[in-house]
Amino acid sequence: MAMVVTSPAKGGGGGGTYVAKPPPPPPGVQKTYESYDGHRAPATTRTTTTSAAVAGGHEDLQALDGIVLVLRTGAALVALVAVALVASCRHGDWMEFTRYQEYRYLLGASVVACVYSAAQALRTVRRMRGTYSGAFLDFAGDQVVAYLLITASSAALPITIRMRSAVINIFTDAMAAAISLGFVAFAALALSAMLSGFSLFAQAY
Repeated sequence: MAMVVTSPAKGGGGGGTYVAKPPPPPPGVQKTYESYDGHRAPATTRTTTTSAAVAGGHEDLQALDGIVLVLRTGAALVALVAVALVASCRHGDWMEFTRYQEYRYLLGASVVACVYSAAQALRTVRRMRGTYSGAFLDFAGDQVVAYLLITASSAALPITIRMRSAVINIFTDAMAAAISLGFVAFAALALSAMLSGFSLFAQAY
């Protein structure tokens, strides 16, 4: 918008006027002016700021997905080792894991955690490639499986402590190791649930 400026005329006469044009925009930038008083910012500035914010938020979610992928892959591997340890305890007599409900529960929880974590790791890879969403399913599933692991490990811990107070052998060592791995897998899935909740909140807002 042009600006009108009044200047005094020589000899005390009436004032003269001239029109001052706004300066041209920099090369490559199309600048629009609502008025010359600065009431409206250039449209290009707002667009650039919004694009930068969206790109930064996408990069943050990609970083979170990378951490979640590592946690779920680790949980799947740890749970797989726990399954192998419990299932190998078939030494006859009292050293049969099938005789104890706590160890059967631990085996079942470890199998579920292994299969779930492996499947969720694949889904995380798909989401990082932009072909899968399911953030709420990840958030809820991590909590359920983590709770299953902590209850199974906690249930098997007292009986193992009692056995190891009387005898320490390959059976009690394997069960103690499987319980420890159950707690590790629980910690990985619990942290994954926290990050999944943050990612779900970020996508919603």
